[in-house]
Amino acid sequence: MPNAATPPAPRERILRTAIDLFYTQGIKATGINQIIAESGVAKASFYTHFPSKDDLVVAYAEHLADHEFVELRQIASEGSTPRERLFAPLRSLEPWFQSSSYRGCPFQNLAAEISPEVTGIGRVVRRHRENLRGLLRELLGEVIADEKLKADPEALADTALLLFEGAIAISVAYREPWPVEHAINRLESLLAPN
Repeated sequence: MPNAATPPAPRERILRTAIDLFYTQGIKATGINQIIAESGVAKASFYTHFPSKDDLVVAYAEHLADHEFVELRQIASEGSTPRERLFAPLRSLEPWFQSSSYRGCPFQNLAAEISPEVTGIGRVVRRHRENLRGLLRELLGEVIADEKLKADPEALADTALLLFEGAIAISVAYREPWPVEHAINRLESLLAPN
């Protein structure tokens, strides 16, 4: 069992470095040599773990997808009512924008930067979006059942996903958080009692 002083394995160091650099600089602006230098691994070790940059990009996307989904589910679970749980992920966006200097959603950035021919990236991005849509559908279903609303959680999940993703994209474009509040208000109006 490794202790706190044991340095991370080379693969973990490479991935941690890539996570930071890919998000802050972008995929295309980050070269393999920079990742090798900053992770402190040998070139041969890098290529043993990641035969190509595309392989590293896919591993980056998979790591982020898993981590972000767990984090969103945790954020939602902290609400004390179904409605609070539904809106918690949207409300978490504003502090995230400030802590990331409005760099935006890594999956929106990936989709904009990477060609669809890169094997695996489209699959990971789509899986992430489907997981988010599923979480929103689940949370909407809880609100609808709890408040006995006449609404379709499936259709509302599509709208909630558009509001969530749109709030991120527009907040990044303006470098301001107002789109999040607008998305929250719009979703609230869609859930108004009939």
